[in-house]
Amino acid sequence: MGCLMSASTKDGNAGLFPLCFGVVDAENNDNWLWFMEKSHGILDEERRVVVFISDRHRGIKEGIAKVFPSNFHVYCLYHLKGNLRTALASTNVKYKESLIRVFSKCAYAPTVAKFNQHMGNLLKHGGAAVVHFLSELPNERWVNIFFPGQRYGAMSSSLAECFNSWLLKERELHVVDMVDRIRKKMMKSMCLRRERANKWEQVICPYGESRLEKLYDLVKTWKVIPSSADIFEVDTDPSVCVDIGRRTCSCCWWQLNGFPCCHAVCAIRYSGKDLNLYVERYFHVESYRQVYSKPIYPVASLWKGDVADCGTSILPPLSKKPPGRPKKKRLRSNGEKVREMKCGRCGKMGNHNKLTCKEDLRPGF
Repeated sequence: MGCLMSASTKDGNAGLFPLCFGVVDAENNDNWLWFMEKSHGILDEERRVVVFISDRHRGIKEGIAKVFPSNFHVYCLYHLKGNLRTALASTNVKYKESLIRVFSKCAYAPTVAKFNQHMGNLLKHGGAAVVHFLSELPNERWVNIFFPGQRYGAMSSSLAECFNSWLLKERELHVVDMVDRIRKKMMKSMCLRRERANKWEQVICPYGESRLEKLYDLVKTWKVIPSSADIFEVDTDPSVCVDIGRRTCSCCWWQLNGFPCCHAVCAIRYSGKDLNLYVERYFHVESYRQVYSKPIYPVASLWKGDVADCGTSILPPLSKKPPGRPKKKRLRSNGEKVREMKCGRCGKMGNHNKLTCKEDLRPGF
C-alpha cells in the first residue's frame, strides 16, 4: 500500500531530472499540500519563476495555490484531450477525434489570430458539450500564446510518466528499500551525466545542437532582406520579420519556446553573428554542468544494534487496505485514449501483443 509522489523537470539536454519524491498513504488533498510544502524548501522562488504542469488534480491545484501563489500553473494538454473525449462521449468517433485535433491546434497556436481561427471552428462544430468544457478552462492555463511565463514548449506532464517507467522495478519493493534504491539510482545517474558533461567542448548541449543543425539545413536556400543591423525580413511564404536584438520573430515561435525558430536561425546566419549567443542559457552546456555539479552523497547502512529501548516507536500510518490484488499498472485518467497495436500472433488490432495474446487459433474455431 502507499502512493509515490514526485516532481520532475527537464534539463537543458531534454533529459529527465527528478526534483523530489515522497511516499504517502494515499493521494488526497492533505498529502498533496504536505508534498508542496516540502517542495517549497527545495525551489528557490526568489531566484527563479517556477512553472507547474499537472493533470488538474484538485489536491495539486489547491496545494500550488497555497504554497506557490506567485508562480504559474498550467494544465497538461494530454490529460485535457482525454477529458474532452469524455465530455464528447456520445459523439461519433471520427468526428470526436477531428474536434480533438482542432482543440490541440488551439493550444499550440503561435498567434492570437490563429487561436481565434481554430477556436471559432471548435465552438462552431463542438456544440454545447465543448462550450461547457471550455467554460471551466481559463485560456492562460492551456493555450501557449496566452501563457504569461516561459515553459520552453512543454505542453504535457509526460515527465511524470517517464519517472514512473524509470522506477518500475523499484516500486515493487517495501518502502524503505524502495526509497534507498531510488536514491542510489538517482545518485548514479547524476554522476554519469556530470562526467559526460565534463567531456563536452561545445557551447550548446547536444540536443540543442542537433536542433540547430536541422534548422541550418532547412534554411540554406532561404532569402534574407536586411532592414538594419538587427532587423531582417525572411522571404518565405508567408514572409516574416526577425529582430535578433530583441530576440523576436513575427511567427512567435522564438518567443514561445525560448529557442531560435527557423526564421531566426536564417537571419542570424545571414548577419554573421554567433548563433550560440541567441540561444537561452537553459540550453547551454555550462548551465547543464551547474545542474549536475552537486552530487547525491551515499548513505552508509551501518549496524546500529538494538534500538528497542529508545522509548520511541514509529507506527505505520492508519490506512485501510483496499479489496482485491494490489494494482501494478498505472491507473489511466478519465477519458485517456489507449493506443492500439497489431498483434503479431492473431493479427488483430487491440491492446495486446503476441506474448499476451489469448486468441484461439485452432482450425474450426
